[in-house]
Amino acid sequence: MTRNEHRPRRYRSELRRDQAEQTRARVLSAAQGLFEERGYEGTSIAAIARAAHVSAETVYARFGNKRALLGELVHRAVRGDDRAPVPEQIGPRAVAAAVDQREQLRLFAADISPRLERAAPLVTIVVGAARSDPELAELLATLRADRLKNLRHLVDALTSNGPLKLDADESLDTVWALTSPELHQLLVRVRGWTMYRYRDWLATSLTALLLPDGGPDGT
Repeated sequence: MTRNEHRPRRYRSELRRDQAEQTRARVLSAAQGLFEERGYEGTSIAAIARAAHVSAETVYARFGNKRALLGELVHRAVRGDDRAPVPEQIGPRAVAAAVDQREQLRLFAADISPRLERAAPLVTIVVGAARSDPELAELLATLRADRLKNLRHLVDALTSNGPLKLDADESLDTVWALTSPELHQLLVRVRGWTMYRYRDWLATSLTALLLPDGGPDGT
């Protein structure tokens, strides 16, 4: 068999893979729109399938169930286009590499703000549904544990460049609170802040609370 005889088969394989990825993206997009519009309980797999122009069987085959679909949406929102774990992505690596604490906090705020813009509305849905769904309560606990673990990288990176006002645990709790999806939604959705206003407020607040020279003039 010649090398050319392999090309049609490889082409068909790549085409099927592309089609599968497009279907997956349509289902996720449809699910997110319906979750945000109707809430978790008000959204069915059948409705998601109709909105994505696929069969319900296709949705079940690719995601398993509605809970798994919501979990995938949150994880995708947190990661963005990069499938690597968050600490290994470009933004967090830049924070870790910076040698100035104030710059680290500016970089951190710039990185986490778009993540929260994408993920916070979905986490809010998980929080609401977790009250009556044990599996979603488990998902919420996992999301919170992952967030705490990721934020610890920031505290470690800051500490490597100098002392902080607070001890490591208090510093972590401070970052945890100010970057919570709940607070983000209060400021952005309720108070109408833009992502950029939240970003600048976050950097300024963390600088004031965590750094010994955290005043507005750096003294």
